[in-house]
Amino acid sequence: MKHALRPTLLGALLLTATLSTFASCRGGISEDPPVHLVLDMDFQQKVKTQSKSEFYPDHRGMRLPVTDANGRVAVISRRPLPDPAMSNRDASNAFVTANPVPVSSEVLERGQKLFDINCAICHGYTGQGGNGVHGNGLVGRRWPVVIPNFHFQENKSEADNRVALLSEGEYFEVITNGKGTMPAYGPRIDVEDRWAIVHYIRVLQSLSR
Repeated sequence: MKHALRPTLLGALLLTATLSTFASCRGGISEDPPVHLVLDMDFQQKVKTQSKSEFYPDHRGMRLPVTDANGRVAVISRRPLPDPAMSNRDASNAFVTANPVPVSSEVLERGQKLFDINCAICHGYTGQGGNGVHGNGLVGRRWPVVIPNFHFQENKSEADNRVALLSEGEYFEVITNGKGTMPAYGPRIDVEDRWAIVHYIRVLQSLSR
C-alpha cells in the first residue's frame, strides 16, 4: 500500500509545482522588487551630473580633464578648431606638404609616445603594418585587410610603396580625417601633436634606409 501511494504523491507534488510556476507568471502587480539573477550594470556605482561625491576631498563629482606631464589636456575637444599656423592648408587653402612644427628632441619624444599609444596598435611599433602572421600590430594580426607599411620596400611596386611615399602633409591629413578603415584621430589628438607623430614616422622610415 505504501509503495502504491509514492507515485501518486510524487505526481501531486509535480502538478502543484507546475501550477505554481504558471500562476507566478500571470502578470499580477507586486510591490516587491524584481529578482535580478544577473545584475549586468543595473546597480553600478556612478556619480550623476552636478552631484556631490564623498570620494574626492573637494566633494566635486565632476572632475577636470586629465592632463599629461606637460600640463596639456589629453583630449582637447571633440570638434577642435583648426589652428591656421598648424594646418596642412595655407591661407589660399593650398595643400601644405612640409611639417610646420620645428623638429626637436622634445617633439620627437612626444611623437613617439603618441605613436605608440595611437598608431602602434595597428601599424606596430616599427611602423611596418601587415596583417595575419605578418602583422606587426595587435589589430593587424587579426585584421583581414593589410595594414599600411610606412617603410619603403625594395623590389616593390609604386602602389605597394604608396604610403611610404606620402608627403608629411598627407600623413597629417590621414591622421586628422582617417582613411578607409582607419578612424579619424583629429578629435582625439591636438594639432601640434599630430605633426609630432609625422616627425616620428619620418624617424622610423630613416631607420630602415
